[in-house]
Amino acid sequence: MTNIGGTITLQGPLQGGARIDGQLLLGQTDVRVPSSTISSLGALPDVVHRQPDRAVVTTLARAGQLPSGAPINGGSTGTRRAFPLNIVIDAPSRIFVRGRGLDAELGGRLTIGGTSADVIPVGRFDLLRGRIDILQQRFDLTEGSASLQGEFEPYIRLVAATTSATGTQVSIVVDGPASEPQVSFDSVPDLPQDEILAQLIFGRDLQSISPLQAVQLAGAISTLAGGGNGAVDQLRQNLGLDDFDVTTDEQGNAALRAGRYLSENVYTDVTVSSTGGTEINLNLDITDEIVAKGGVDQEGNTGIGIFFERDY
Repeated sequence: MTNIGGTITLQGPLQGGARIDGQLLLGQTDVRVPSSTISSLGALPDVVHRQPDRAVVTTLARAGQLPSGAPINGGSTGTRRAFPLNIVIDAPSRIFVRGRGLDAELGGRLTIGGTSADVIPVGRFDLLRGRIDILQQRFDLTEGSASLQGEFEPYIRLVAATTSATGTQVSIVVDGPASEPQVSFDSVPDLPQDEILAQLIFGRDLQSISPLQAVQLAGAISTLAGGGNGAVDQLRQNLGLDDFDVTTDEQGNAALRAGRYLSENVYTDVTVSSTGGTEINLNLDITDEIVAKGGVDQEGNTGIGIFFERDY
């Protein structure tokens, strides 16, 4: 779900061959990683269209779903020239990828090229902020992107790097098409996947966890493989927030963080800890490359900075 605005121009004959150019700005966009996939229900049977009208046949032809050379309603498909495309879609922020424990925000640019007969989307959206939730533990994402290379389904790669209580360096990797990404765990030293997860979540090796922890571990694997959304994500949606998180610090103190865009280029979040501490942060996107960031806590400590960011 999204909204988009901008300018589209057409230069050339309307009968075919006219060039279509555009500069568009993408609003908030939600990419939902599904809890389960259609493959779990088995393959769908082939769909047979019986006596479709001309509009349906035209749509099928544009989607490449007609046999090669098949006529439209018994007539010729015609020789109308396709329209060359050059449409640039900017989305510097507010591209949200959520589901299966993920909550990430990305920003970037998409170019729609090719022709009206063969649309080719090419673009990349890079990680701005985000985390992954496993058994109520949140791990900040350290790198990530969503790219389109000729297909409209984004290919996502998100990575959270951390160190377990046992000293093992762990990378949580979410990689694959948005409709069905795969979750894997890498570690130094190299360990089996379930061993990495046990050390990551419980801080001990697989043989040392309790039966209850083993059940929790199985539940975490199920969630990552396609389980439903958590209660925190549902509450975020009900409150109308762009970010909502419950975290703990190294001392085990709980903290609540809520964030929202006040406008297209102003983002703020408030963090309240269980000990009464409060911190307010404000991000202002001055341009696509210059960001002003400021913060203040309950003791009056403040900070402000101007940052230059550019993707290469």
